[in-house]
Amino acid sequence: MVILLVSIIIALIVVIFAVQNAAVVPIHFLFWTADLPLVLVIFCSVFAGALLMFCLALRRELKCRKETKVNKRFTSKRAPASDADPIDIPQRDSQNKDSQTVAKENTDGASEYQK
Repeated sequence: MVILLVSIIIALIVVIFAVQNAAVVPIHFLFWTADLPLVLVIFCSVFAGALLMFCLALRRELKCRKETKVNKRFTSKRAPASDADPIDIPQRDSQNKDSQTVAKENTDGASEYQK
């Protein structure tokens, strides 16, 4: 609803701006020159920008739909999470010195790591 309201307000501002600038202006593009009303130039520019944004949004939407379809296929092939066994993670014994990494100083000052 908010997007629609903002779009209507922007459209009204563009219409008011275009109608107040109705003078005929020369338009130069590459080798062509034409005398067109400024209101037509403004509307064509706004339309071209809106069309470009629509195409980009459509491309993004189609890409998201494709990714969603692939993800649904992938998750349907996997076993449900409730059937899977939890992975046992071994707990480190902090009291056992053999399982900890201990640094010993060498005679030359460098550290030697043992496990």
